[in-house]
Amino acid sequence: MKSMQAMHQKMMDAKTPDERQALMGEHMKAMQDGMAMMGQMHTSDGKGGARMSPEMMSKRMDMMEMMMQMAMDRDGMKPPATK
Repeated sequence: MKSMQAMHQKMMDAKTPDERQALMGEHMKAMQDGMAMMGQMHTSDGKGGARMSPEMMSKRMDMMEMMMQMAMDRDGMKPPATK
């Protein structure tokens, strides 16, 4: 979570489209790592299913919210499409 927050701050601090573009690969890697981490949060219930403690569910929701905000902020930084 902290690495995603740091990456988000870097993207927000970038002043030019070139700076943001240079950070895009690192940003996408942070997002992919976050998705992988969310996939690992499930624990087996012994019956072939998965369950999640309330604490883990809360952490997962927090992470999902952060990732959605990062994606929206990133999209808001893109230059308008030209025709």
